[in-house]
Amino acid sequence: MNLNNLAKRTTAGAIYVAIILYALLGGEVVFLAVFGLFLAIALYEFFRMVNNSCGRVCKIFQIVSGLAIYFSFFLFLKEISLVAFPFAIAAYILVLFLSTIFINRKNIIQTTAFSLLGHIYITLPLSILLFISQRYGDIIGNYKNLFVLAIFVLIWINDTAAFLFGSMLGKHRLIERISPKKSIEGFISGIAVSVIAAIISSIYFQSISVYLWIAIGLITPVFASLGDLFESLLKRTFGVKDSGNLIPGHGGILDRIDSLLIVFPAIFLFLLLCTKFEML
Repeated sequence: MNLNNLAKRTTAGAIYVAIILYALLGGEVVFLAVFGLFLAIALYEFFRMVNNSCGRVCKIFQIVSGLAIYFSFFLFLKEISLVAFPFAIAAYILVLFLSTIFINRKNIIQTTAFSLLGHIYITLPLSILLFISQRYGDIIGNYKNLFVLAIFVLIWINDTAAFLFGSMLGKHRLIERISPKKSIEGFISGIAVSVIAAIISSIYFQSISVYLWIAIGLITPVFASLGDLFESLLKRTFGVKDSGNLIPGHGGILDRIDSLLIVFPAIFLFLLLCTKFEML
């Protein structure tokens, strides 16, 4: 990688991090808007890959449906409207299956399956992120979304450590058929550094125990790596290098948020279990 490309990649990465920080620290409306924008772009990139590979999906319908589900879920969480969210889901399912029946296309079942996958993969996790922000965002401090920010930081720490140590020490491929560049050494290093970062976090944020921090430090890198591998599998399936070219040197939005799409559902389940057993 030459210096010019490295500078572009670094600048683009810094801008992405700045946008995330603004979304997390800028208030509820900013959070909703930024991740809503990420949702729309990620769905566009996903369904563009589907269309280029195996069929035709109406991207506008899928994006509007995803945004309707996402924003109606916010209304549900705020108890502004308890019917908008189930209505949006039911309406989407009905329209999707009616189109499957009445559109005469050879691969209609395949494109319908990919349509559902797109929302399970992107819309649902970003809605879960919204839930965590609303219900658990302040569990480690009084500032809203401090906990969500901590998870993002652990994801970034894992990515950086896995890349650096994998580049220096990586000799054994993690899952070569999906991602030839990822190594077991990088995977283990990312986990180790994330756990250390979590333990350090427990010193400053003592509202949850060090044991829960360690668990979070384990869950985050493991599922971040799985998220990255899953998107790599999608790109191999669709025959593309990147989901898009919006971010110079990084690909598309989907390439940047692939880790969090798996991490936050895992963190969500962990938080529910902790709440159930009164550990929070």
